[in-house]
Amino acid sequence: MQRILNMRVIRDLKKNFFRYAALFLLIVLGMYVITSIVGAAENIIVGVQSSWKTNKVEDGEFTVFVPLDDSETEKLKQNEITLEKEFYLDYLLKDNSTLRIYQNRENINLINLDKGKLASRYNEIVLEKQYAKDHKITVGSQIEMYEEKYIVTGIGSTPDYDLTLKNISDSTVNTNFFGIGFVSKDQYEQLKKEVSTKSENYVYSYLLNGNITDKELKNILSGMELDKSKVTDEYFLKMLDGYFDTPISNLTQFIKNEDNPRIGASVDDVLINKYAGMVAGIIIMILFTYVISVFVIHGIEQESSVIGSLYALGVKKRQLITHYLILPVTVTFLAGIVGMIIGFSSWGIDVQMAQSEGYFSLPTWDIIHPFYLLIYGTVMPAFIAIVTNYFVINKKLSKPALKMIRNEQKQNKISNLNLGNMQFIRRFQIRQFLREIRTSFTVVFGMFIALLIMMLGIDCYTICHNMNFQNKADTKYEYMYSYKYPTSEVPEGGEACYAAILKKKVFGYNLDVTLLGIEENNPYFDFDVKTGKNKIAISQSVATKYNLKTGEKFVLKDEVNNVDYTFTVDKIVPYSVGLYVFMNTNDMRELFNQKDDYYNVVFSDKNLDIDPGRLYATTTKKDIIETADVFINQMIPMIISLIVTSIIIFIVVMYLMMKVMIDRSSLNISLMKIFGFRQKEIRKLYLDGNFIMIIISSAICIPLSKFVMDSIYPYFVSNVACGMDLTFSWQMYIGIYTGVILCYLLINRILTGRLKKMAPTELLKNRE
Repeated sequence: MQRILNMRVIRDLKKNFFRYAALFLLIVLGMYVITSIVGAAENIIVGVQSSWKTNKVEDGEFTVFVPLDDSETEKLKQNEITLEKEFYLDYLLKDNSTLRIYQNRENINLINLDKGKLASRYNEIVLEKQYAKDHKITVGSQIEMYEEKYIVTGIGSTPDYDLTLKNISDSTVNTNFFGIGFVSKDQYEQLKKEVSTKSENYVYSYLLNGNITDKELKNILSGMELDKSKVTDEYFLKMLDGYFDTPISNLTQFIKNEDNPRIGASVDDVLINKYAGMVAGIIIMILFTYVISVFVIHGIEQESSVIGSLYALGVKKRQLITHYLILPVTVTFLAGIVGMIIGFSSWGIDVQMAQSEGYFSLPTWDIIHPFYLLIYGTVMPAFIAIVTNYFVINKKLSKPALKMIRNEQKQNKISNLNLGNMQFIRRFQIRQFLREIRTSFTVVFGMFIALLIMMLGIDCYTICHNMNFQNKADTKYEYMYSYKYPTSEVPEGGEACYAAILKKKVFGYNLDVTLLGIEENNPYFDFDVKTGKNKIAISQSVATKYNLKTGEKFVLKDEVNNVDYTFTVDKIVPYSVGLYVFMNTNDMRELFNQKDDYYNVVFSDKNLDIDPGRLYATTTKKDIIETADVFINQMIPMIISLIVTSIIIFIVVMYLMMKVMIDRSSLNISLMKIFGFRQKEIRKLYLDGNFIMIIISSAICIPLSKFVMDSIYPYFVSNVACGMDLTFSWQMYIGIYTGVILCYLLINRILTGRLKKMAPTELLKNRE
């Protein structure tokens, strides 16, 4: 008997080919997107972590005011740690890009070459791959630094610049204007004699080798006093230690591997994609299999009398359950396999990885196909189809044989709701909606899922757009100079401030927060801050990143000196560039035990004549604006794909469910045509009632999906040092709402043609 029943599966597939084909394609699309996203994430995670071992990624790094002497280096080596000098110089090229020059590494953070060889002679250089790509540089090309030409001998990447940020506190990468290069040791010494845009930075990377902890190493370094004989700037020393009365720690910065935003940023970026993608895949499959269950139930209701007769002939319920499960499980299983295969192909993983490969500086590796993802793509769709359909089919087939022979349908009590003296048409529409409450719920559920996907894309666009616009508006200075050795007098035309880099964790990521001391009526920050050593004004970006409000406590940590500072948020000010908090300059100097006229940052509306050897960095308004532009350009492809996918899901699910509603009412529609109801009247009774449902449900689902996505989205950008202004205008809500209505009207018009095809003879097929 089971074989006889199964022969009807092909016939059922032919009869409902379009609906199953549409769902097949939707499942293929969904599994393709999920498999490609998760597969790309897994490739990046495994590939980067493998390259860490090969290229010996650092356990951490630290910066000092002056290089360690032999005795200090020996003290560290007694703890059997491995040290690597990673001193660097920044050079401004003719195209206004900054090239950071290192000498070749020997033990830690080794260069992974994609092409070419290491620089070994004078006038040879290896370039980071993203900078080379953006400047159309290949092996054998020449670049010019201060009228000297250098031959590019190799192009590659290093594990400590997975994300090629110019400054650790930066939120985005712009390799059009910043890159890194590597030269031989002798060439580096020669370059030190040339003009650079800032002084040499004394950075050491280290490997602990399992002998001591990061904390223990940091304590050793903190105890190393600054050798004043190596510093010739008397004013700077005076500012630091109060006329030499107290010793000064040589340590200026200490960063563990996991707290360095340049290391493993690509892994952090895709790790969320991996888990979110797998959960999203399950949710989408639940939606699609639930849609299929509606079709199956409709088929069971149409064949109720036949099923009742089969029961009377001795056919078991489990045989019928198996029969009705075969088609949905087969469709989902095959669709899952096809979607997975496409996702594993060059159209899938390679395409998804392209975005990461275009933003992060990653080594090359062979594509892998994770076994767990293979199981996920083949088993999960079919498993969810079995679970979702089994219970609804079992319930529908649990009626006594006699009731099924008579095709007795259970009436929902809610469909008999007393509607009072309501007009006939409106009352009919409401009762029709209540009769089809299950199908209507599927439409609403599908709408909500589609809107969630759309809101993810729109939130990506919104955060980029707001950052782009606000960064341009809030940056009122043209130049920002960060000093290593400030002069006794503020350069003419500059506005002096005091900055300190502190740390604050959010979602497990330890991000830099800049505490900036400003004076009253600062021309570049059009707000004032209240006096008091515990009073701060926080930028809007900090408020959104850390979910802070006025009056709350905000704890920031000085990790170099192991000191926590607790501040009270006095107010929130409109500033979006990076993560900044502000306080009164004099109060800040007192808090950090600095002299009354100490400063280390100068803002200006023009280029100032400052000795580059005194500077840590120079940031221009142009840098900030162009970096913001890069951010949105990187996200556009993903934004478009998310929005298009959501529209497809919404249209297909709505069409299929509304078509089922009409098919279920085909007998009644045929009867109405016999009684002389016109096409327009039938459409009003059976289709226009859904319009009210769409109007109401979309008005609820749009803000609800926005709320849900806004709650989730901070986790997606938790590793980025920027604010999260996800607000968009009311016009955007109106636009989305209008789009939903237009999609419905399009589907309504298509289904009107379906009504015309329903002949009055349909009634005769179902006569008793």
